[in-house]
Amino acid sequence: MSDSNLGLEDLLQRRLPSAVSRDDASLAESGVADADLAGTKDAVAAVGLATSPAAPPAALRERLLASRERPGRYGIFADRVARLFDLPLADAEALMGRIESPSEWTAFLVDGLEMIPVMAGPSCAGAVATLVRIQPGATFPDHAHRGDETMLVLDGGFREPAVGGEEVWRGDEVFRGDGTEHALVALPGVPCVAAVVIFGHADLR
Repeated sequence: MSDSNLGLEDLLQRRLPSAVSRDDASLAESGVADADLAGTKDAVAAVGLATSPAAPPAALRERLLASRERPGRYGIFADRVARLFDLPLADAEALMGRIESPSEWTAFLVDGLEMIPVMAGPSCAGAVATLVRIQPGATFPDHAHRGDETMLVLDGGFREPAVGGEEVWRGDEVFRGDGTEHALVALPGVPCVAAVVIFGHADLR
């Protein structure tokens, strides 16, 4: 297959970080040669370099490096959780520590689902803010969003059968807009843990 069959638009589409290796494998199975894929990726990189992005602020670099040194399995996500929930960084760090305490979790809706409610900051006023844990194989029931939802996966992963079977894994952040519908099935392995903010509510089906 020539690189004319693998256009830049294929790789310029927004993809979840965890999907990149799976997409590459899928392209290889469909007949895209490694050289063609590499050439197209080089072209995409060249486009990005041509924009001459500004160097990130020193403070941002320091925060990213600090996130690698935070304790626990979830400390690395404290910055992102602080942004999502509009919390001071120290509060987000404490929240990440609570995930690892079994006594913090409360059963929610159906078997295999648990939650930790979150007191979010001012920009999340009126929103539903929570940590959710879904045991492998368990399903978060089909529901319709009456408002926007953002979900940051902190551990494990899930599949959305109604969204083409899309898989979302640790470190991925997904947005589902007002009026969208889906269900979540936790993937095998460790429980799926996610930080969730919903501006509005969700109607269970």
